Amino acid sequence: MCIKTARVLWFTAILTGVCAASAVASNRAPRNVRLPRRTRPYPTFQPKMPPPARHLYVANIGTLPPDQQRLLVSLQGIVNRVQPRIYLVWGPDDLFWLRQMEKQGQTGKPVSVQKPLSLVRIFRSAIHGAVLADPKVYDSPDIAVDVAAVDNLVVASPALARRLHLPVKVDLRGRFHNDVAALRYLRTRLAPRMNPFLFLCLDPPLLGDGAADQIIAARGMTFWVTGRKAQDEPGANMAGEKRQLEKLFAATPLDAVVRGFWWHGFGAGLDEGPGVKLGSQYGKVTVVSDAVHNLSVFSGVRLAALRQKFAPPPKLNPSKVYLALTISDGDNLDTWQSYFRKWFTSPYHGKFAVGWGMGPTLIDVAPTIAQWFYQHAGPKDEFFCDVSGVGYIRPTDWATRLHDPNAAFRSFYRWTWRYMRRMDMKTIRPMQAWGRKNLDAPTIARVAAALPHVRFLMPDYGSDYGHAGENSYPRVTYQLPSGQVVFRAITRWTPDMAREIPYLAQQIRSRVGATRPAFINVFIWNWGNGMHRLYRLLKVLGPNYVDVTPSQLAALYRQARR
Repeated sequence: MCIKTARVLWFTAILTGVCAASAVASNRAPRNVRLPRRTRPYPTFQPKMPPPARHLYVANIGTLPPDQQRLLVSLQGIVNRVQPRIYLVWGPDDLFWLRQMEKQGQTGKPVSVQKPLSLVRIFRSAIHGAVLADPKVYDSPDIAVDVAAVDNLVVASPALARRLHLPVKVDLRGRFHNDVAALRYLRTRLAPRMNPFLFLCLDPPLLGDGAADQIIAARGMTFWVTGRKAQDEPGANMAGEKRQLEKLFAATPLDAVVRGFWWHGFGAGLDEGPGVKLGSQYGKVTVVSDAVHNLSVFSGVRLAALRQKFAPPPKLNPSKVYLALTISDGDNLDTWQSYFRKWFTSPYHGKFAVGWGMGPTLIDVAPTIAQWFYQHAGPKDEFFCDVSGVGYIRPTDWATRLHDPNAAFRSFYRWTWRYMRRMDMKTIRPMQAWGRKNLDAPTIARVAAALPHVRFLMPDYGSDYGHAGENSYPRVTYQLPSGQVVFRAITRWTPDMAREIPYLAQQIRSRVGATRPAFINVFIWNWGNGMHRLYRLLKVLGPNYVDVTPSQLAALYRQARR
């Protein structure tokens, strides 16, 4: 299923009440935890690989069976740890970004590999053999990836190991009686040999889709917790698996990154809200990246910083409503690799102002992609920090199981400010995990206090206010005692695309009312929209509504208050 289709079904189901929280409460979860103090093995928030080889070996694996894809992704991770030399292609997006690496001077002409499995022979000296997963234990493939990462093995089926003449160095068949035992093995035996700052949360069937290559290269820990609808899978035990993960998180450092995603269909895993909450409680940062490719190659590119093309605001007209269209889900690294490019190549791009939420660690893991978007942005585009900070957390749950949550809160936002400066970002979208009520005003003020150099904030993943009057204009656009301005989202979405434009227009008009001038944050759900639809929205609103970038919105607001 394509990313867009999956996400649309996901949000549609939540809106219609299909999704229920899938986390299991654990009375034995540790509290007042003192996380170990460890030095990050790299100066960046995300791991970096060495610079890529001038001539990459490129193989198209999009039509291969899953077991072959999984083997080649594991091979890619092992080989690219020393120097990125293997680039895998699933589809046209991968070819596009490969060409961009050449155009940006990061690589030269690639070496085309017609038979993908021949990469095993070409790079045979880099691997010691194979590890076999156990089909009778659902999480076993994830543990096989962990073993591969620490022992320089490829993840193979028995048939593939025989076909490729690979000695089986580790056979997990019969090793664990269930998922709990498998995760306990990760926690107690493998984790001490692995990178404690990096995790991959990935449903085992996705291991051949590309998200694991850099995790393997950086020796991160791969895991999955089965959800309430997956308890018929062999070895599944959701409550026990979750307890093992809590113990693992309690034994690893603050600000570690959880890549991948907590969701792969409703109830298949912990799901987004409970997963992000669990990570947040233990000071772990989610960076959505379950469908990314070749980050073990892209992350080898060095890029210190990027600069935006800010333009001054238009002349203030006190009879107008000024609005910033803020696009969702840019914290999801997948969107920049495979989704938003069509927005930037739309004939409507550049005709009106747009604020693009972007996960700022894109500059670590895929500088090629980040640079392309910054180069193709104009003065009507502005990138801002999405969501909650340097990664996805629930601010109200951040470090709540830890000994010193306030220090952990400050640490997270120090990292955030560092990356906002590298990406030339002026504002941030703090939010709770989707499907929950929005942040309350005191939490927004707490985030603002942790980011004193950020002069305005644009909170909320759509308007979902829980108290009477909170959706009135003075409650969503206001100034803090610190002088920082808050523009809370005044819109939410409907999955009914035929109604989306009039629905947005009605919300904007009703919540602004007669206030003039007015300055508003118009939240746009990315999966249900496109540049042409936003152009239609502005036409429906008419000339009294003026589109501006987030920074222009803040500047005009301050002018109006003088």
